[in-house]
Amino acid sequence: MEEKIRKAIDEVMAEMSVVTGEEIWLVEAAVRGGGTKIELTVDTDRGIRIDQCAKLSRRIRERLESDTEFEPLAGGDFELLVSSPGLGEPIRVNRQYLRHTGRLLKVVYDDAEDERQEITGRLLQAEIDGDEPRIVLDPLVSAKKRKKAEVPPVTLRLADIVKASVQIEF
Repeated sequence: MEEKIRKAIDEVMAEMSVVTGEEIWLVEAAVRGGGTKIELTVDTDRGIRIDQCAKLSRRIRERLESDTEFEPLAGGDFELLVSSPGLGEPIRVNRQYLRHTGRLLKVVYDDAEDERQEITGRLLQAEIDGDEPRIVLDPLVSAKKRKKAEVPPVTLRLADIVKASVQIEF
């Protein structure tokens, strides 16, 4: 059942992407209770708007309620939540790095000695394709430390990143 639901969701997202001219992609999906609770986190390369989430939710609901393949859902007795990734939420899909170029990130990663490190910096570049996907950060350093020495950008392999999240700036 879950596989069929996910296929229907992918089809609706592809159809909406064609209509809007902007690809909508899945960040995270959870189907629980045999399909009675469906939670989707979606995004676009420019960020998804609330009205896009609402429209996508309506189209997915219509598809699931009207398709005979989904008889248990035909009565509309299921919960569907379509949302955007929230600020401060961890980055879950490599493609999200592209969208957040220029923003401040807090990154937890394993260094060359397999020791856990943490860095906060501005995302200068993201290369998510190729043999070794990576990001380049301009480390955030206190004014006192910056005066003493120039701090070069830091390159991190995506494979080494344990957790990354966008930081709210005021």
